[in-house]
Amino acid sequence: MAYQNDNEKDDFDFSNLNEQELNNIEEDLNNKLAHEFQDLENIDTGLKSIQNPDALGKVILDEVWTQFGNQLGLEITSETLIQQYDREHPEETKPYNKEAGDAVMKDSRYKAANKAMKEKQQAGKLKDEYTGKDIKQNENANLDHTVSRKEIYENQRRKQAKKSTADLANMDENLNATNESLNKSKGAKSVDEMIKTRQQREKAQIEQNERAKKKIDESNMSDAEKKAAKAKLDKRLKDKLAADDKLMKKKDKAARKAINKEILKGAAKETGKKAGKDALKTMMVQALFALLKDIMNGFIRFLKSSSKTFKVFLEEMKKSIHNFLNKILSFFKTGVTTFVGTIVTEIFGPIVSLFKKLASLIKQGIRSVTDAILYLKNKENATKPFSIKCAEVGKIVVAGLVAAGALFGGELIEKGLIALIPAFGTIKIPLLGSLANIIGIFLASVISGVVGAIIINLIDKAIANYQKQELMGEKIDVLNKVIETQDQIVSIKEEKLDNKINDTAQSIHDRHSEATNIVKQSTENIINKSVDLSDSRKILDEMDERLKKMDDDLESLK
Repeated sequence: MAYQNDNEKDDFDFSNLNEQELNNIEEDLNNKLAHEFQDLENIDTGLKSIQNPDALGKVILDEVWTQFGNQLGLEITSETLIQQYDREHPEETKPYNKEAGDAVMKDSRYKAANKAMKEKQQAGKLKDEYTGKDIKQNENANLDHTVSRKEIYENQRRKQAKKSTADLANMDENLNATNESLNKSKGAKSVDEMIKTRQQREKAQIEQNERAKKKIDESNMSDAEKKAAKAKLDKRLKDKLAADDKLMKKKDKAARKAINKEILKGAAKETGKKAGKDALKTMMVQALFALLKDIMNGFIRFLKSSSKTFKVFLEEMKKSIHNFLNKILSFFKTGVTTFVGTIVTEIFGPIVSLFKKLASLIKQGIRSVTDAILYLKNKENATKPFSIKCAEVGKIVVAGLVAAGALFGGELIEKGLIALIPAFGTIKIPLLGSLANIIGIFLASVISGVVGAIIINLIDKAIANYQKQELMGEKIDVLNKVIETQDQIVSIKEEKLDNKINDTAQSIHDRHSEATNIVKQSTENIINKSVDLSDSRKILDEMDERLKKMDDDLESLK
């Protein structure tokens, strides 16, 4: 028979199939129907699992809690290496001055190198490193810092490497002997600066020398004294003009290479140590807050339970610990982003150190970008609609922006508290800073948490509505498939019933014909006396049996 589904407009024609084929198709359709019902059950489960977008109170609580832990983690890792060095060496935060320069000259390494230079001069083996000439025993020799003390003092990178000005200025490669006049002429200038301004400077030096000689001529000195004084002036000028650009560049290059290498090595070492410590600190804070939160939730569940026994309490605590352990991987992810954030902030160290919260802001930005990238790269999210991906990334961005706002909000609150109650700024808490700072972080976390939760809740509602619409569409599709499959099964059963009716009717007809023939034959035999009357009972019993079979066939059709 043929069956037509009014919805799908498809024909189900099974009239040419035998009984076995119909049974096989029916079995396949029943299996298909079972799978479709399972799909419906999965969709219903998915609908139930969609986050309740109306649970704003819980979202706010979670977001405030998250923000507070996040802000604490950022706070205890916000200090850069440069800021740390300045805190430990406040005297080096002032502009370069004579005191700072003299401290380098008083360093034991400089004194030892200067003594060795004098001994070499007395032995007649001292060469002027800037002119290539020998320095005589009776000449004034100086041990010059090729890269000046002032330049090294103002180099912020050395602070990242935890190197003092004396550490770098008094390296062997940076200490070079030269005549006193050239050393004074060089002063705190760099070699490049000296070479660039050489022509102008030498012209001024010559003119200055001529003016000095003219004053000597106008003085009351004797001719011999005038001659000696002029010779001394000419010697000084000659020493100044004797500077060899190539030699000075060579010494400058060697000195800078050694200094930069030492800074790079030290900065890399200290940055690596700090990045590792920052990562551990952040992970510990995140883990502590997560553990406290899970334990608190477990305790609340215990208080809400009908049976407040010690066994129930232990069960809830076990659940809390289990939930905490499931989050371990997320703590490592936080540690990695903090590690990367610390390295990035130290790369921009001299700039970052000028602003108190910039390091934390950069780390928060890196964390948000990393979270967004990890979400998009997650295989589980690959099949999600583009709009859902955008919304989820939007949540990550909102969380990052809110956290950034909390950073500056906390600082404003901290300053306001200190202005109102100065004592709050003096009470210090290890690792976390002043009491005003902690209160500022907490209040800013509450404010930012509420604002962020409201925005995130709106996004969650949009996502939930979209997901529900998607799942309802899928449910309708599956229901249509169920109806179609059921229609096919009905068609199969109808075809099987038609076949059974036809087969049974044919069987009755055949038995009826056979019984008629038997009666007819038996009657003829009796009349012709070809059958013994004693066998008539057997014939009647046989006919009765056939009639019973016919009744059974008819009964099966009811």
